[in-house]
Formats: sequence, structure tokens, C-alpha cells
Amino acid sequence: MNSRYDIIIVGAGAAGMMAAIAASDGKRKILLVEKMEQPGRKLRITGKGRCNLTNTAPVREFITHISPDGRFMRNAFSVFFNTELMFFFESRGVPLVVERGNRVFPKSGKSLDIFLAMIKTIEADRNIKVLKNTCVTDIATYEGRISGVVIQNSGLVHCQCLIMATGGMSYPTTGSSGDGYALLRKVGHGIVEPVPALVPLVCAEKIPDELAGFTLKNVSLVICRQDGKKLFEMFGELTFTDNGIGGPITLSASRAVSRFLHNGERLTAKIDLKPALDEEVLDKKLISDLNSNGTRVLKDAMRLWLPAEIIPFVLSQTKIEHYKRLNQINAIERKKLLQLLKNLTLTITATRSFDEAIITQGGVALNKVNPKTLESKIVQGLYIVGELLDLDADTGGYNLQTAFSSGWVAGKATLNP
Repeated sequence: MNSRYDIIIVGAGAAGMMAAIAASDGKRKILLVEKMEQPGRKLRITGKGRCNLTNTAPVREFITHISPDGRFMRNAFSVFFNTELMFFFESRGVPLVVERGNRVFPKSGKSLDIFLAMIKTIEADRNIKVLKNTCVTDIATYEGRISGVVIQNSGLVHCQCLIMATGGMSYPTTGSSGDGYALLRKVGHGIVEPVPALVPLVCAEKIPDELAGFTLKNVSLVICRQDGKKLFEMFGELTFTDNGIGGPITLSASRAVSRFLHNGERLTAKIDLKPALDEEVLDKKLISDLNSNGTRVLKDAMRLWLPAEIIPFVLSQTKIEHYKRLNQINAIERKKLLQLLKNLTLTITATRSFDEAIITQGGVALNKVNPKTLESKIVQGLYIVGELLDLDADTGGYNLQTAFSSGWVAGKATLNP
């Protein structure tokens, strides 16, 4: 292996591969280092294997879906955004389709097509060498600028520019195990503690075995701190897990609450099982149903208001005798039923692990990274891209676009280091 390259890119995921393609000018020697057996492992499973690669929302709206400061990406998006990304893949033989919520997918529904378009471009370029099954153990600097990296079993390899694209900590089996944070911390970059995001939540209450995997549609989820301050609210689909809740609105909620949970807070989740009806209207319906079905027992009559799967769990919260007849339900008990239908309450204690997280929240602090080039303000010639940065976004193509755009801009920036 050569001991000197113009550019070294560490991490061959979405951001790293895009950086390699953008950096290539037909002259400079580029080394793309990947610690796994194959590049792009996470890319190939993203979006449940369908790869929601971007969203057609305009920039002004797009950046509102990115935290903690989507404005950091405004410069990068002005250079390489959804239109450019879509052209990039379609010009490489991957037809795309825009689906509900302005989400963009490969028409084939296969994330493999996105990966193949990128890796074929890289493999066809004689100036890009891909080194697999290889770990970078250190970053070398000299007088405030990059001089190379230390590669396990190979020693120091020199370079003029280094692009770090090792990813966050989500799905560690794909190679994203947080290595990049440790390397960048050693050269002076501050790291906002990484926590799992877009991940199911764990609750203190025991979820019955028969309820695990059951999905509630058209419900509202609100999550609050113990002082009542609302952190999150959304309407949509929620799924119970073996120890808590998951599903689309829960994953979205996790971005708002993960940091609080990892700081040791316990949060309150309230599920409105009847969001289409306000309390007054629902109470009138309960009164009517109780009167017209007086001889039915509560356990069976609950089917008037809820799916069968969730009834035992809701009943366990009521403290009302399950076989009590509806005409025996008093006003206090009716109000208790009303509150459960409108505010089924769970105590959220934690998130699930990085193994189940779609993205990482936290990472390299943005104040020491140039948003125009993604170059470090601490080490000249060092660029930091993708999920390594303290940027995370909602589901819907926002995270991958951020990875692709940051990789592209950093790659192009190395042309004029």
C-alpha cells in the first residue's frame, strides 16, 4: 500500500462514498478506508431496505427538521441539495419516485440500487483505492494541520486532506460504533454526548405479552416532563413493544426526549385513544353507551370503544371490576374510563439501545466546524461529515440528505484546501 495519498476518507458509508466521488478530479490519489468487510452496510438497510434518500421539501422547510441547528446545513444545501442528489442517482441509472410526505425512494424499492450506483462510480475510478477490513487507530497532525492517519498493521499513511465519515453509534453491527468521536476528541474537538434517537421508548409499566407488537392507528401521543412541561406531541401510529412503545410517532418523539431520559429523568407519556372526540363529546357518548347497553359486563362492552387487544391493559388501569354491568357504573367510574380513553398514561424511563436506534443524537460540536466547507476550525485539512456531526433529523429523508450533502461539499472543498 502507498504511504502517501492526497486525500484519505475514513468511513465508506453514504457521506464517505459521496465525499470520495466529489473529491475525485482524475489526478489526485484518494484512499477510502472502511473497517467493515463491505462498504455501505447501513445504507443498504436504511428505510427498511427501501432507502428514503431525500425529501423534496424546500430548504427553508427542510432545515426545520434538523436539530440542534438546521441552519448549519444551509450553505451545504445551497451547493448540493435534493435536486442535485436526485440528478446524481438518476443520471447513474437509478429511477426515483416521490411518495407520501415528499419522500424520495428508488423506484425499485431497493436500497441496494443506491449503494450500487455509488460503489460502481468509485470502483470505475482508478484514482480511488478502497481499503476494506481496515481500522484507523489515530490521526496525525503537524503544526496544526493534517499529516496523515495511523492504520492498524500498516502504520502512518500521509495525506494532505482527511475526511472523517465514520458515522455515529446507531446500528453498531454495520460499523458505526463511535470510533470517530474518540479520534476527533484526541485532536481537540468537543463531542456532545451521543444518545440513541429515532428509537423505541421503555416504560415502567409492564406491557402484557399479548399486547407486544400491537399497533394503534390514529392516536395522539404527548410526552411531558414531571413538571408538566410538554416536550412532544404528535398524531399518528403507535406500536407497543415488549417493554414500552415504538412505531412512527414514538420514534419521532425519541428525538425530543432522548437527552432527558439519558440524563436520568422519568417522563410522562399520554396516549389519547380517541383524539377525534373532545372530552365533553366522548363523555356524552359514554353515557349513551352505558345506558343503552346496561346489562353487558364492562370487559365485553369495552369493544364499543377500543380494539380487543388493548382492552385488558386499559382495564388493568381502571381498578373497576371487569365483570361489573354497565348499568352499575357510577359517575366516578365513568370519569375514570373517560380519562383512560383520553389520557392512557405511561411512565417513560429510557430509550432502547443504539442497536435499535436509526440515528445518533449528539456528536462533534458544530462551533468548531466551518459550515461552508465542513473543515475543522482546529486542524487544517481535516473535514468532518455525516452523522459524526452534532446534527440529527426527523424521518423522511432528512438524515440521508444531510449525509450526502456534507460528504459532497467536503469532497469538493479538498480541491482547494
